[in-house]
Order: sequence, then C-alpha cells, then structure tokens
Amino acid sequence: MYELIHNNKSDNISCHYIDGDDYLPTVDGTFSPAQYPIFFHDTSCKGYLNSRQMCAIESAAISHPERNVYVFFSGPVSKSALLGKMSIMYSFSNVMLARVHIDEYSANTPIQFFIENGTLKNTSWGIENTSNVLRFLSLYKWGGVYLDTDVVVVKPFDLLGENWIAKEDMFTINSAAISLDNYTLGRKVANDFLDEIVKHYKSDNWAHNGPGAVTRVLTRFCGTDDLSKMTKSKCQGFTVLEPKYLYPIHYNDRMRYFQHGNPENYPDAYLHHIWNRLTHHLKVPKHSLYFKLAQKYCPSVYKLYNEEFGL
Repeated sequence: MYELIHNNKSDNISCHYIDGDDYLPTVDGTFSPAQYPIFFHDTSCKGYLNSRQMCAIESAAISHPERNVYVFFSGPVSKSALLGKMSIMYSFSNVMLARVHIDEYSANTPIQFFIENGTLKNTSWGIENTSNVLRFLSLYKWGGVYLDTDVVVVKPFDLLGENWIAKEDMFTINSAAISLDNYTLGRKVANDFLDEIVKHYKSDNWAHNGPGAVTRVLTRFCGTDDLSKMTKSKCQGFTVLEPKYLYPIHYNDRMRYFQHGNPENYPDAYLHHIWNRLTHHLKVPKHSLYFKLAQKYCPSVYKLYNEEFGL
C-alpha cells in the first residue's frame, strides 16, 4: 500500500503553528482525560471533519458510552465549521473536540526536543508524519486507545484488554489502532515508540515512521521478527492481534467495502479500516459493505448525510 500512495503526499501543515482563529478549547497543562480515553487526531489543515471522519468518531462513542472520546485538531477550527454539520458531534455526551499546539503538547516528554528543533516543520508527508508522532505522544501522556479517522468501530474493545495492536498481514503491524495502559507495560511500549521516532525518523517516508516504527519496536520487544510468533507470552504480556480483529479486509481487497456485503460476514471484527488514503475518492454505493456499516454503527452521521455520505 505504501508504494501505491507515494505520489499522493500532503505537505501543508502551516496551520499547526497558527494561534488565532480557533474556536475550540485548547489542551493545556491542566487537561486530564477520563480513565480509558479514546483519541482521534486530525492533522490536516482543512479545519473541519468530513462524513467518514465523523462516522469513525460516532462509532467509537456509541460503542463505548462509558468512555470519553477526544478529537484533537492540530490546526484551527472555525466557528462556521462548528456551527455546520460538525455540530452533530456535540450531540454525543462523551465526545470532546479540542485543539492541540504541538510545541506545548510535547513539552516535558521524550519527544520535546525533536519537536523544538523543527523536524516536523521541514518534512515531506507533514500531515502523516505529524499524525504518527501525535498518536504515540497521546498514548505516552495518557494511555488509552488511539484510532485513525477512517475506521468504523463495530464492537467495544473491553474484551481485548488494555495493551494491544494488530497485524495488517504477515509482514507488517499497523498503527491505525493501538491501545496502551498508562503504567507499566503500556508506558514502556509508548516510550519505545517515541524513542524509535526520535532515533530513526525518515522525513520522506511516513510508513517508516508509523507501521514501520511499531513493527520494529515490537520485533525487539517480542524478541522475534516472525509476526506469527508474537504471542502474548513472548511479547511480555502485550497482545499482537490477528488481522481479522482490526483489519478484516486487507488493503489489496479494499474494494469490498464499496461492493455489496454484510457486516455479519466478519464476526470477529472489532473495527473496520476503510483505507481512506486509497479509497477517499470513491462513492459509497447503497447496499455496499461500507454503506451498511455506516447505517448501523454511525446512524446519526449517516442520516445527516444520507446520499452524500462518504463524498
């Protein structure tokens, strides 16, 4: 997949360093999330959420009514955006939208100097690389679950435990969904993820800093580069899930989401990853698998957009 999208890079991240025109509360030093938080990060500079992103957030929120869902924006969000269709996010009592300023957010963490020296300001794949850094940073600071905004959550994560990630195939561990506790094991893994970024960052290769980073860290942590041997006992209590739980449809088969299908055909799945980097341009046909997932697991957002969902 990572070669397929090599020519579709996004570098404009000037919004990350703008302080004005922001109508969201800021995550500052007084912020402390509720226990077992779920995090989303939007590192684009578009200043709003689209229907697919809001579907991901709603699906996480209604699947976990006892958890708070935090949606952090790296750039400003305008008043008009918040008063538009995005206002539906405020109908979920456990969803919070907020702004993060990267310099402040990384203060007093292992990645502080990496941020201060301007590495992320002078990078290819600025949106993707910033997302890679912030997901690991949020989990280091607070613990909890991080999710990409192109997923649909179909089942609560409670039975999975607190420390998990999943393979996307037999060669790579994906970083689109990660859960870490905020004490011993999870804290160690989160620190290792940040350390890997600092020491082996490649500005021109976002996959190296995301899926590549977690795969390298867990190869060392589990003492094997054979993903089939990454058992919970071998990985010091950390769970590396099989693809069927978080990536039931491989990116090579991504068109299945846009063809006739039924969620019931994937009984083991806790979420579906829609591979938006490769599918964002596709219309969501009626009776397709993605259509049915949206109807069932993000019904409010689906109803709001109806025929325009996914566009």
